Amino acid sequence: MPLRSCISKLKRDLPIFLVIVATFVVSGGVILLVAPSPSLIASASRETPLSFASVSKNISSAKWNTLSGGMPQLVGHRGEKAFMPEHSLGSYWQAALEGADYIEPDLGLTKDGHLVVNHNEYLGETTNIASIEPLAYLRTNKTWVDDTTGMNQTVTNEWFISDMTLEQVKMVRINQDAKYPWRPQHFNGFFSVLTFEEYLQTILNLTNALKRPFGVIPELKSPKLYNRGRVYDRYFEDRAILTMEHYGWANITRWINRELHADLNLQNISDAIAGLQRGPSAWQSFDLDTARYLAQHTDTPVVALVEKLPWAYTPKGLDQIAQFAKIVSSWKDVYLAGPAAYLQSSGISWDDSEIAKMGGFIRAKDLPREIHSRGMEMSPYTFYDSHQDMGYLCSDISSTAFCPRNRKEELFYFFELGVDYLFVENIVEASMLRLEYDNTLK
Repeated sequence: MPLRSCISKLKRDLPIFLVIVATFVVSGGVILLVAPSPSLIASASRETPLSFASVSKNISSAKWNTLSGGMPQLVGHRGEKAFMPEHSLGSYWQAALEGADYIEPDLGLTKDGHLVVNHNEYLGETTNIASIEPLAYLRTNKTWVDDTTGMNQTVTNEWFISDMTLEQVKMVRINQDAKYPWRPQHFNGFFSVLTFEEYLQTILNLTNALKRPFGVIPELKSPKLYNRGRVYDRYFEDRAILTMEHYGWANITRWINRELHADLNLQNISDAIAGLQRGPSAWQSFDLDTARYLAQHTDTPVVALVEKLPWAYTPKGLDQIAQFAKIVSSWKDVYLAGPAAYLQSSGISWDDSEIAKMGGFIRAKDLPREIHSRGMEMSPYTFYDSHQDMGYLCSDISSTAFCPRNRKEELFYFFELGVDYLFVENIVEASMLRLEYDNTLK
Protein backbone atom coordinates (compact mmCIF):
# COMPACT_ATOMS: atom_id res chain seq x y z
CA MET A 1 0.00 0.00 0.00
CA PRO A 2 1.62 3.35 -1.01
CA LEU A 3 2.31 5.71 1.84
CA ARG A 4 -0.09 8.40 0.59
CA SER A 5 -2.85 5.76 0.32
CA CYS A 6 -2.19 4.75 3.92
CA ILE A 7 -2.61 8.38 4.97
CA SER A 8 -5.86 8.73 3.02
CA LYS A 9 -7.20 5.59 4.68
CA LEU A 10 -6.13 6.90 8.07
CA LYS A 11 -7.99 10.17 7.51
CA ARG A 12 -11.10 8.35 6.31
CA ASP A 13 -11.25 5.60 8.92
CA LEU A 14 -10.21 7.41 12.09
CA PRO A 15 -12.81 10.13 12.71
CA ILE A 16 -11.99 10.15 16.42
CA PHE A 17 -8.66 11.81 15.67
CA LEU A 18 -8.28 15.56 15.68
CA VAL A 19 -5.54 16.52 13.26
CA ILE A 20 -3.45 19.11 15.06
CA VAL A 21 -0.44 19.26 12.79
CA ALA A 22 -0.58 19.34 9.01
CA THR A 23 1.30 16.84 6.91
CA PHE A 24 4.98 17.44 6.64
CA VAL A 25 7.87 15.79 4.83
CA VAL A 26 10.26 13.37 6.48
CA SER A 27 12.86 11.84 4.20
CA GLY A 28 10.60 12.00 1.19
CA GLY A 29 7.67 10.35 2.97
CA VAL A 30 4.61 12.28 4.09
CA ILE A 31 3.86 11.72 7.77
CA LEU A 32 0.62 12.65 9.52
CA LEU A 33 0.76 13.80 13.12
CA VAL A 34 -2.45 13.38 15.05
CA ALA A 35 -3.67 13.76 18.61
CA PRO A 36 -7.04 13.07 20.24
CA SER A 37 -9.40 15.87 21.07
CA PRO A 38 -9.60 16.24 24.89
CA SER A 39 -13.35 15.59 24.73
CA LEU A 40 -12.70 12.32 22.96
CA ILE A 41 -10.10 10.87 25.30
CA ALA A 42 -12.85 9.57 27.56
CA SER A 43 -15.18 8.48 24.78
CA ALA A 44 -13.35 6.51 22.11
CA SER A 45 -15.37 5.29 19.15
CA ARG A 46 -17.17 1.99 19.58
CA GLU A 47 -16.38 1.12 16.01
CA THR A 48 -13.15 -0.71 15.33
CA PRO A 49 -10.72 1.87 13.85
CA LEU A 50 -7.88 1.21 11.49
CA SER A 51 -5.08 -0.10 13.68
CA PHE A 52 -1.52 0.07 12.45
CA ALA A 53 -0.69 -2.94 14.62
CA SER A 54 -3.56 -5.04 13.30
CA VAL A 55 -2.67 -4.00 9.76
CA SER A 56 0.92 -5.08 10.33
CA LYS A 57 -0.16 -8.49 11.57
CA ASN A 58 -2.86 -9.18 9.02
CA ILE A 59 -1.78 -7.85 5.63
CA SER A 60 1.99 -8.29 5.61
CA SER A 61 3.16 -11.28 3.62
CA ALA A 62 6.80 -10.19 3.75
CA LYS A 63 9.51 -12.07 5.60
CA TRP A 64 11.27 -9.83 8.08
CA ASN A 65 14.62 -10.47 9.80
CA THR A 66 13.02 -10.69 13.24
CA LEU A 67 13.18 -13.91 15.23
CA SER A 68 9.52 -14.61 14.43
CA GLY A 69 9.79 -13.49 10.81
CA GLY A 70 6.98 -10.98 11.34
CA MET A 71 6.92 -7.21 11.63
CA PRO A 72 8.72 -5.74 14.65
CA GLN A 73 6.44 -4.57 17.45
CA LEU A 74 6.21 -0.92 18.46
CA VAL A 75 6.29 -0.12 22.17
CA GLY A 76 4.78 3.22 23.16
CA HIS A 77 7.56 4.72 25.28
CA ARG A 78 5.85 5.99 28.45
CA GLY A 79 2.68 5.97 26.39
CA GLU A 80 2.84 8.65 23.69
CA LYS A 81 5.01 11.31 25.26
CA ALA A 82 5.58 13.13 21.96
CA PHE A 83 2.12 14.66 22.29
CA MET A 84 0.88 14.08 25.85
CA PRO A 85 2.43 14.32 29.33
CA GLU A 86 4.27 11.04 29.80
CA HIS A 87 2.70 8.19 31.75
CA SER A 88 -0.62 10.04 31.93
CA LEU A 89 -4.07 8.73 31.10
CA GLY A 90 -3.99 10.89 27.98
CA SER A 91 -0.60 9.50 26.98
CA TYR A 92 -1.87 5.91 27.18
CA TRP A 93 -5.03 6.67 25.22
CA GLN A 94 -2.98 8.49 22.61
CA ALA A 95 -0.59 5.54 22.25
CA ALA A 96 -3.50 3.15 21.81
CA LEU A 97 -5.25 5.35 19.26
CA GLU A 98 -2.03 5.58 17.26
CA GLY A 99 -1.81 1.78 17.16
CA ALA A 100 0.98 0.92 19.60
CA ASP A 101 1.50 -2.82 20.01
CA TYR A 102 2.68 -2.42 23.63
CA ILE A 103 2.18 0.48 26.03
CA GLU A 104 4.86 0.96 28.68
CA PRO A 105 4.52 1.94 32.35
CA ASP A 106 7.42 2.52 34.77
CA LEU A 107 6.71 1.46 38.35
CA GLY A 108 7.57 2.94 41.72
CA LEU A 109 6.29 2.23 45.24
CA THR A 110 4.85 4.74 47.69
CA LYS A 111 5.63 4.87 51.40
CA ASP A 112 2.32 3.15 52.14
CA GLY A 113 2.87 0.36 49.62
CA HIS A 114 1.01 1.50 46.50
CA LEU A 115 2.45 0.85 43.04
CA VAL A 116 2.41 4.05 40.99
CA VAL A 117 3.48 4.89 37.45
CA ASN A 118 6.36 7.34 36.95
CA HIS A 119 9.68 7.20 35.12
CA ASN A 120 11.87 8.74 37.80
CA GLU A 121 12.07 7.77 41.45
CA TYR A 122 11.11 11.37 42.14
CA LEU A 123 8.46 13.80 40.88
CA GLY A 124 10.11 17.18 40.39
CA GLU A 125 11.00 16.90 36.70
CA THR A 126 7.65 15.95 35.20
CA THR A 127 5.00 17.31 37.58
CA ASN A 128 3.82 20.49 39.31
CA ILE A 129 4.87 19.28 42.77
CA ALA A 130 7.18 22.26 43.34
CA SER A 131 4.11 24.50 43.43
CA ILE A 132 2.24 22.43 46.03
CA GLU A 133 3.05 24.07 49.37
CA PRO A 134 1.76 21.25 51.66
CA LEU A 135 4.32 18.90 50.05
CA ALA A 136 7.31 21.25 50.30
CA TYR A 137 8.63 19.58 53.47
CA LEU A 138 9.15 16.31 51.57
CA ARG A 139 11.89 17.79 49.38
CA THR A 140 15.16 16.07 50.25
CA ASN A 141 18.29 14.27 49.04
CA LYS A 142 18.58 10.52 48.63
CA THR A 143 21.32 7.98 47.81
CA TRP A 144 20.74 4.42 46.62
CA VAL A 145 22.46 1.67 44.64
CA ASP A 146 22.19 2.03 40.86
CA ASP A 147 20.52 -0.99 39.26
CA THR A 148 23.06 -1.32 36.45
CA THR A 149 26.45 -0.21 37.74
CA GLY A 150 26.10 -1.28 41.38
CA MET A 151 27.47 2.13 42.37
CA ASN A 152 25.76 4.61 44.66
CA GLN A 153 23.83 7.40 42.98
CA THR A 154 22.62 10.55 44.68
CA VAL A 155 19.74 12.83 43.71
CA THR A 156 19.34 16.14 45.52
CA ASN A 157 16.45 18.53 46.19
CA GLU A 158 13.70 16.22 45.01
CA TRP A 159 10.39 14.73 46.11
CA PHE A 160 10.79 10.95 46.24
CA ILE A 161 7.90 8.59 45.66
CA SER A 162 9.16 6.25 48.38
CA ASP A 163 8.75 9.05 50.96
CA MET A 164 5.17 9.88 49.95
CA THR A 165 1.79 8.30 50.60
CA LEU A 166 -0.57 7.61 47.73
CA GLU A 167 -2.79 10.44 48.95
CA GLN A 168 0.14 12.83 48.62
CA VAL A 169 1.12 11.52 45.19
CA LYS A 170 -2.45 12.01 43.99
CA MET A 171 -2.22 15.73 44.81
CA VAL A 172 0.32 16.09 42.01
CA ARG A 173 -0.40 16.77 38.33
CA ILE A 174 1.77 15.74 35.37
CA ASN A 175 3.34 18.25 32.98
CA GLN A 176 4.78 17.90 29.49
CA ASP A 177 8.57 18.28 29.29
CA ALA A 178 9.14 21.97 28.54
CA LYS A 179 12.61 21.32 27.07
CA TYR A 180 10.89 20.34 23.81
CA PRO A 181 8.92 23.39 22.64
CA TRP A 182 7.14 21.49 19.85
CA ARG A 183 5.39 19.23 22.35
CA PRO A 184 1.91 20.51 23.24
CA GLN A 185 1.77 22.12 26.67
CA HIS A 186 -2.03 22.33 26.64
CA PHE A 187 -2.56 19.32 28.92
CA ASN A 188 -0.22 20.41 31.73
CA GLY A 189 -1.84 20.02 35.13
CA PHE A 190 -4.74 17.99 33.77
CA PHE A 191 -3.70 14.41 34.61
CA SER A 192 -2.87 12.89 37.99
CA VAL A 193 -0.22 10.25 38.60
CA LEU A 194 -1.73 6.80 37.99
CA THR A 195 -1.47 3.71 40.13
CA PHE A 196 -0.33 0.52 38.40
CA GLU A 197 -3.82 -0.84 38.92
CA GLU A 198 -5.31 2.20 37.17
CA TYR A 199 -2.88 1.67 34.28
CA LEU A 200 -3.97 -1.97 33.86
CA GLN A 201 -7.63 -0.95 34.08
CA THR A 202 -6.95 1.65 31.38
CA ILE A 203 -5.43 -0.97 29.09
CA LEU A 204 -8.50 -3.17 29.54
CA ASN A 205 -10.80 -0.22 28.90
CA LEU A 206 -8.85 0.57 25.74
CA THR A 207 -9.11 -3.05 24.66
CA ASN A 208 -12.87 -2.85 25.12
CA ALA A 209 -13.26 0.53 23.40
CA LEU A 210 -10.96 -0.12 20.44
CA LYS A 211 -11.73 -3.84 20.01
CA ARG A 212 -8.12 -4.98 20.06
CA PRO A 213 -5.70 -6.07 22.80
CA PHE A 214 -2.56 -4.19 23.80
CA GLY A 215 0.65 -5.53 25.27
CA VAL A 216 1.73 -4.44 28.75
CA ILE A 217 5.42 -4.14 29.56
CA PRO A 218 6.01 -2.70 33.07
CA GLU A 219 9.50 -1.74 34.15
CA LEU A 220 10.34 -2.11 37.84
CA LYS A 221 12.48 0.92 38.66
CA SER A 222 15.21 0.78 41.33
CA PRO A 223 14.07 -2.27 43.31
CA LYS A 224 16.85 -1.82 45.86
CA LEU A 225 15.49 1.62 46.70
CA TYR A 226 11.85 0.59 46.85
CA ASN A 227 12.57 -2.54 48.92
CA ARG A 228 14.52 -0.53 51.49
CA GLY A 229 12.79 -0.73 54.88
CA ARG A 230 10.13 -3.21 53.73
CA VAL A 231 9.24 -6.42 55.55
CA TYR A 232 11.34 -8.46 53.11
CA ASP A 233 13.64 -7.79 50.17
CA ARG A 234 11.26 -8.74 47.33
CA TYR A 235 8.26 -6.79 48.57
CA PHE A 236 8.22 -4.46 45.53
CA GLU A 237 8.50 -7.30 43.02
CA ASP A 238 5.77 -9.37 44.67
CA ARG A 239 3.34 -6.43 44.78
CA ALA A 240 3.81 -6.07 41.01
CA ILE A 241 3.47 -9.82 40.41
CA LEU A 242 0.24 -10.09 42.42
CA THR A 243 -1.25 -7.10 40.59
CA MET A 244 -0.37 -8.50 37.17
CA GLU A 245 -1.84 -11.87 38.17
CA HIS A 246 -5.08 -10.28 39.36
CA TYR A 247 -5.59 -8.55 36.01
CA GLY A 248 -4.78 -11.62 33.94
CA TRP A 249 -1.32 -10.78 32.59
CA ALA A 250 0.77 -13.19 34.67
CA ASN A 251 0.58 -16.64 36.21
CA ILE A 252 2.54 -17.22 39.40
CA THR A 253 4.88 -20.21 39.13
CA ARG A 254 6.54 -20.17 42.59
CA TRP A 255 5.24 -19.56 46.09
CA ILE A 256 4.67 -15.95 47.18
CA ASN A 257 3.56 -15.07 50.71
CA ARG A 258 0.19 -13.52 49.92
CA GLU A 259 -0.55 -12.84 53.59
CA LEU A 260 2.11 -10.13 53.62
CA HIS A 261 0.15 -8.35 50.87
CA ALA A 262 -3.35 -8.65 52.34
CA ASP A 263 -3.55 -4.85 52.27
CA LEU A 264 -3.18 -4.71 48.49
CA ASN A 265 -6.98 -4.50 48.13
CA LEU A 266 -7.12 -4.95 44.37
CA GLN A 267 -10.45 -3.99 42.84
CA ASN A 268 -12.91 -6.48 41.44
CA ILE A 269 -12.82 -6.64 37.65
CA SER A 270 -16.16 -5.79 36.05
CA ASP A 271 -17.93 -8.37 33.93
CA ALA A 272 -17.62 -6.03 30.94
CA ILE A 273 -13.85 -6.41 30.82
CA ALA A 274 -13.19 -9.63 32.73
CA GLY A 275 -13.54 -11.81 29.63
CA LEU A 276 -11.58 -9.59 27.27
CA GLN A 277 -8.60 -11.05 25.47
CA ARG A 278 -5.38 -9.91 27.12
CA GLY A 279 -2.54 -8.74 24.95
CA PRO A 280 0.97 -10.10 25.49
CA SER A 281 2.97 -9.09 28.55
CA ALA A 282 6.60 -8.76 29.58
CA TRP A 283 8.59 -7.53 32.57
CA GLN A 284 11.49 -5.08 32.36
CA SER A 285 14.28 -4.34 34.82
CA PHE A 286 17.82 -2.98 34.82
CA ASP A 287 18.36 -4.93 38.05
CA LEU A 288 19.17 -8.41 36.74
CA ASP A 289 18.59 -9.99 40.15
CA THR A 290 15.05 -8.65 39.96
CA ALA A 291 14.77 -9.81 36.34
CA ARG A 292 15.75 -13.35 37.38
CA TYR A 293 13.27 -13.27 40.26
CA LEU A 294 10.43 -12.22 37.95
CA ALA A 295 11.37 -14.97 35.49
CA GLN A 296 11.41 -17.57 38.27
CA HIS A 297 8.09 -16.56 39.83
CA THR A 298 5.92 -15.94 36.76
CA ASP A 299 5.41 -17.24 33.25
CA THR A 300 5.69 -13.71 31.87
CA PRO A 301 8.73 -13.14 29.61
CA VAL A 302 11.48 -10.92 30.98
CA VAL A 303 13.28 -8.08 29.21
CA ALA A 304 16.85 -7.78 30.49
CA LEU A 305 17.91 -4.12 30.32
CA VAL A 306 21.69 -4.36 29.90
CA GLU A 307 22.70 -0.93 28.59
CA LYS A 308 25.73 -0.33 30.83
CA LEU A 309 26.91 -3.90 31.40
CA PRO A 310 30.04 -4.57 29.27
CA TRP A 311 29.95 -8.35 29.79
CA ALA A 312 26.42 -8.50 28.34
CA TYR A 313 27.77 -7.79 24.84
CA THR A 314 29.97 -10.90 24.75
CA PRO A 315 29.05 -14.45 23.65
CA LYS A 316 29.29 -15.86 27.17
CA GLY A 317 27.41 -12.87 28.54
CA LEU A 318 24.50 -13.51 26.19
CA ASP A 319 24.60 -17.18 27.24
CA GLN A 320 24.07 -16.09 30.85
CA ILE A 321 21.25 -13.70 30.00
CA ALA A 322 19.49 -16.36 27.92
CA GLN A 323 19.14 -18.50 31.06
CA PHE A 324 16.37 -16.23 32.35
CA ALA A 325 15.48 -13.55 29.76
CA LYS A 326 13.54 -13.79 26.51
CA ILE A 327 14.36 -10.27 25.31
CA VAL A 328 17.57 -8.20 25.46
CA SER A 329 17.23 -4.42 25.56
CA SER A 330 19.89 -1.73 25.32
CA TRP A 331 20.44 1.77 24.02
CA LYS A 332 20.14 1.79 20.23
CA ASP A 333 23.66 3.10 19.53
CA VAL A 334 25.11 -0.24 20.64
CA TYR A 335 23.79 -1.56 17.31
CA LEU A 336 25.43 1.25 15.34
CA ALA A 337 28.61 2.45 17.07
CA GLY A 338 29.20 -0.93 18.71
CA PRO A 339 29.46 -1.86 22.41
CA ALA A 340 33.00 -0.59 23.04
CA ALA A 341 32.48 2.86 21.51
CA TYR A 342 29.12 3.33 23.21
CA LEU A 343 30.33 2.20 26.64
CA GLN A 344 33.42 4.38 26.41
CA SER A 345 31.32 7.42 25.49
CA SER A 346 29.15 6.72 28.55
CA GLY A 347 32.15 6.60 30.88
CA ILE A 348 31.82 2.86 31.48
CA SER A 349 35.12 0.99 31.96
CA TRP A 350 35.84 -2.72 31.70
CA ASP A 351 38.59 -5.26 32.21
CA ASP A 352 39.93 -6.22 28.77
CA SER A 353 41.11 -9.61 30.00
CA GLU A 354 37.70 -10.47 31.44
CA ILE A 355 35.93 -9.41 28.25
CA ALA A 356 38.38 -11.52 26.24
CA LYS A 357 37.63 -14.56 28.44
CA MET A 358 33.95 -14.12 27.65
CA GLY A 359 34.60 -14.12 23.91
CA GLY A 360 35.22 -10.42 23.31
CA PHE A 361 32.77 -7.72 22.32
CA ILE A 362 30.37 -8.76 19.58
CA ARG A 363 30.39 -6.44 16.57
CA ALA A 364 27.36 -4.16 16.22
CA LYS A 365 25.97 -5.81 13.10
CA ASP A 366 26.56 -9.30 14.53
CA LEU A 367 24.57 -8.67 17.72
CA PRO A 368 21.18 -9.48 16.14
CA ARG A 369 22.40 -12.84 14.87
CA GLU A 370 24.02 -13.72 18.21
CA ILE A 371 20.92 -12.73 20.18
CA HIS A 372 18.53 -14.58 17.88
CA SER A 373 20.73 -17.69 17.84
CA ARG A 374 20.11 -18.01 21.58
CA GLY A 375 16.35 -17.86 21.14
CA MET A 376 16.11 -14.30 22.44
CA GLU A 377 14.63 -11.21 20.85
CA MET A 378 16.01 -7.67 20.97
CA SER A 379 14.39 -4.39 21.86
CA PRO A 380 16.56 -1.27 21.43
CA TYR A 381 15.49 2.15 22.72
CA THR A 382 14.60 5.02 22.29
CA PHE A 383 13.47 6.08 18.80
CA TYR A 384 12.44 9.69 19.16
CA ASP A 385 9.98 11.95 17.41
CA SER A 386 11.58 13.29 14.20
CA HIS A 387 11.73 16.81 15.66
CA GLN A 388 14.25 15.60 18.22
CA ASP A 389 17.95 14.83 17.78
CA MET A 390 18.43 11.08 17.37
CA GLY A 391 21.32 10.99 19.84
CA TYR A 392 23.93 8.92 18.00
CA LEU A 393 27.67 9.19 18.54
CA CYS A 394 28.19 9.46 14.81
CA SER A 395 26.34 12.77 14.87
CA ASP A 396 29.35 14.26 16.71
CA ILE A 397 32.27 12.11 15.58
CA SER A 398 33.03 9.93 12.57
CA SER A 399 32.66 6.72 14.55
CA THR A 400 30.74 4.64 12.00
CA ALA A 401 30.63 4.16 8.26
CA PHE A 402 26.90 4.87 8.32
CA CYS A 403 25.12 7.59 10.27
CA PRO A 404 21.34 8.06 9.87
CA ARG A 405 20.41 11.56 8.75
CA ASN A 406 16.70 11.30 9.56
CA ARG A 407 14.15 9.01 11.11
CA LYS A 408 13.47 7.07 7.95
CA GLU A 409 17.13 6.12 7.55
CA GLU A 410 17.30 5.32 11.26
CA LEU A 411 14.31 2.99 11.36
CA PHE A 412 15.11 1.34 8.04
CA TYR A 413 18.59 0.50 9.38
CA PHE A 414 17.11 -1.21 12.44
CA PHE A 415 14.39 -2.93 10.43
CA GLU A 416 17.10 -4.42 8.23
CA LEU A 417 19.03 -5.57 11.30
CA GLY A 418 16.00 -7.55 12.41
CA VAL A 419 15.12 -5.90 15.71
CA ASP A 420 12.00 -7.45 17.22
CA TYR A 421 10.69 -4.52 19.28
CA LEU A 422 11.35 -0.79 19.24
CA PHE A 423 10.59 1.70 22.00
CA VAL A 424 9.22 4.62 20.02
CA GLU A 425 7.87 8.13 20.41
CA ASN A 426 5.51 9.60 17.80
CA ILE A 427 4.07 6.18 17.08
CA VAL A 428 2.29 7.39 13.94
CA GLU A 429 5.61 8.18 12.27
CA ALA A 430 7.09 4.83 13.27
CA SER A 431 3.98 2.96 12.12
CA MET A 432 3.94 4.58 8.70
CA LEU A 433 7.65 3.99 8.19
CA ARG A 434 7.20 0.36 9.24
CA LEU A 435 4.52 -0.05 6.57
CA GLU A 436 6.71 1.69 4.01
CA TYR A 437 9.62 -0.65 4.78
CA ASP A 438 7.30 -3.64 4.58
CA ASN A 439 6.43 -2.61 1.02
CA THR A 440 10.11 -2.78 0.08
CA LEU A 441 10.20 -6.46 1.09
CA LYS A 442 7.40 -7.53 -1.24
